[in-house]
Amino acid sequence: MEDEAPGMAAGDGTHGGPTPEGRPWLRTVENAAGLTFVLVGLGLVIIHYLGGADGLPNAELGALAFGAPYSTLGWLAMLGGRSGRPALMATSSMPLMFMCMVSGVTILLLPIAVFLFARGAIGLVSGRQRHLGWEELFLSSVLPAALILAFGYLLFHQDPASWRSGEHSFASTSDHITVFESALSLGAVALSATVSVFWIVTEPTSRRGPGEA
Repeated sequence: MEDEAPGMAAGDGTHGGPTPEGRPWLRTVENAAGLTFVLVGLGLVIIHYLGGADGLPNAELGALAFGAPYSTLGWLAMLGGRSGRPALMATSSMPLMFMCMVSGVTILLLPIAVFLFARGAIGLVSGRQRHLGWEELFLSSVLPAALILAFGYLLFHQDPASWRSGEHSFASTSDHITVFESALSLGAVALSATVSVFWIVTEPTSRRGPGEA
């Protein structure tokens, strides 16, 4: 019976047409939503770098550490939808909902994150999760958690009151991301990207669900 589920979900016209979970346009919107956050993350890297104070230490690495988690979570959410892992889509988009609230610009993306979370939750409840086991629990929980914890540390850490870099003196530290903080964020990004590539993208055919390419 499980082998027939993906075909029935896609709909063949014998049970009243495609179900909402199998409508191609919904899958396309899911992919577009995930890709949006991938591009937003890249844009935030540029904005954070160009908008920083002149002479800010570790500016390049700090900008990358700030934007990369958005891109990685969007990538994970998109992979979750494409590989029959709605749990991964839901757990990846949940941190994005909080990360959208860091500024008046990113909050405009909140409806997209909510959409991804809702689609993941609906897919999980309706039985679209094709992969079970401790590995899937790790993939769907630890990877997004590592990203949100590292990103949160960028925002809620306590910096020194001031510092001096060459001829520049800074009294406010709100924009300063240290090398250690950058390493935490980029380490979580590297972990998530590496595991997702080897576990999902290069997934052996024997582990794929019946309806997956």
